[in-house]
Amino acid sequence: MDSAPNLLTAGLAILAALLYLTAVWRQLLNLEAGEQRQRRQIALVGAAALLAHGVAAYLTAQAGESSLGFYRVASLMFLSMGVISLISLFIRPLHTLLIVLFPLAALSVLVATFAPDTSRPMSDLPAGILSHVSASIISFAVLALAVLQGLLVTAQSRRLRQHRSQGVIRKLPPLEAASALFFELSGAGFLILTIAIGTGLVFVEDLFGQHLVHKTVLTMLAWCLYAILIAQYFRRGWRVQSAITVNLIAFGLMVLGFFGSKLVLELLLPLTQ
Repeated sequence: MDSAPNLLTAGLAILAALLYLTAVWRQLLNLEAGEQRQRRQIALVGAAALLAHGVAAYLTAQAGESSLGFYRVASLMFLSMGVISLISLFIRPLHTLLIVLFPLAALSVLVATFAPDTSRPMSDLPAGILSHVSASIISFAVLALAVLQGLLVTAQSRRLRQHRSQGVIRKLPPLEAASALFFELSGAGFLILTIAIGTGLVFVEDLFGQHLVHKTVLTMLAWCLYAILIAQYFRRGWRVQSAITVNLIAFGLMVLGFFGSKLVLELLLPLTQ
């Protein structure tokens, strides 16, 4: 559907993007100064950005443009990641992830609002399908946060081994705490992914049909890798870097299964027609 957003939706999307970038700027200043006093202010700016983002997505859906197109699903995923990060901000050191997350969220809300939709509008989804879609998006969001945290742990570990812990690296949480957060995010994402797969098996018809089989198989393979990761964590038989590598492979399978197919079907194939 190629209709342009109304003025209110467009304004909210632009406001959300500006607030996201403002929160990132404040967080960078906060880290550089080595202070934590502005964390509450950063959280408030981030909450305002997420609110504007959420309302823009809601208004788009209420305007009869509800779809699960590539851009809008990506926008919902980044919205979910932002909400989860903000809720967790006061109990876990997730504030450093905002530096990477919020610029991507700003880009996603702008593209989802102003770019032409890549999928056909849908009628109201049954409750069972809605629960499956919601669990899938949330699991994807949590596991994406685990990937970002894993990359942050890798960079921090490499700098420490090279005795190059100057600048922002010195302001990050201890490596042990950062590694523990990576495993917590991976475990939570695995649990929600299990729920998503379970609701899919119950409520989605022909889950192994031709149009869904690649997504189902790749997601199942990813689930198996996450299960191995979590099992090895409790057995304490893996180094954190090995777990991060497996996490990246598993998440790559999920991205390939969902966004990969959407990229081909909704964006690339229409260019050849």
